[in-house]
Amino acid sequence: MGIANIISLFPSEKELMDIIMDTSKTVWDRDLVEKDIEAWLSNFTGEVYSVDQEKRLALWLLTHFTFYNHAEVAHLCKVVYNDLIHRIVLNTDTTKIPLENAVDDFFSVANIISPESTSGSGGFIAYFFRHENELPMNIFNFSLKNIGSGVQHIIVIDDVTLTEGTAGQMYKFWEDATSTFKGTNFYLLTLVASQTSINFLTSKFGIEAIAAIKLDNRDKCFSDESDTFSSFREMSNHKEIIETGKAFASHYGTKISIPHIDPLGYADGQYSFGFFYNIPDNTLPIFWAQLNGWLPILRRYHKNYKTQKYLHDERFV
Repeated sequence: MGIANIISLFPSEKELMDIIMDTSKTVWDRDLVEKDIEAWLSNFTGEVYSVDQEKRLALWLLTHFTFYNHAEVAHLCKVVYNDLIHRIVLNTDTTKIPLENAVDDFFSVANIISPESTSGSGGFIAYFFRHENELPMNIFNFSLKNIGSGVQHIIVIDDVTLTEGTAGQMYKFWEDATSTFKGTNFYLLTLVASQTSINFLTSKFGIEAIAAIKLDNRDKCFSDESDTFSSFREMSNHKEIIETGKAFASHYGTKISIPHIDPLGYADGQYSFGFFYNIPDNTLPIFWAQLNGWLPILRRYHKNYKTQKYLHDERFV
């Protein structure tokens, strides 16, 4: 089936634009205007297919982008906390401890850690987590160095846990933490996680992981099971349609050329989601990259580990 025939299966550019504008107002809760989308579409200059065909593919991918707004992030913080409480209760030996005392006893010897130097968004999520669940400040810590000798439970908060194995940004943290605090119970509370990364961390380090949302191959844009292309799943050329989109996104991801980031996202993530405050680098770079002249539709804020710059282009009178 030719490219023109494949692209004709997608809604028109106007139909897709209408969907995105409606979604940005009602779901994203974001002031995304048409000129923002047009500026982003100007990145696609007909290097893979025709300009019009590339615009339709780009808009199709954008209609399947999941955006977690302020209210949804707050809700996810409540979800993981409630799941933690549920797990505490399940693990309580009621022959020794009255159920009504179990949670208080647990937190009396617990610290909540948000390792911002490693995860980037940890401190931000910790703020949300504390406020939404009405927790006292004294149980929060920002460094393992401050953990007292009486702490038996260390709870780590992060927004995403997506990459399994040693490539995960938190791998070194977990390796150091579990070897330093042997005999301590570790809990990971994360808003969004891949099932493979959860499986790896629990088997490798023996931590208990709680995720509000768990992702699998359906959440990867170009997997055979992709929800992004699920409407074509019953078609005989389903895989060809997916490959058409993948070739397009891969080409422009390669053109952007972000150091240490694969064309389809960190560790070939292929994800299509982000939060109101930032976009994970496992998400397709064509959405968030701001490099080599690329105009993002949603901006990602990178961690600054080395640059010691405090003044930028300010003018003082």
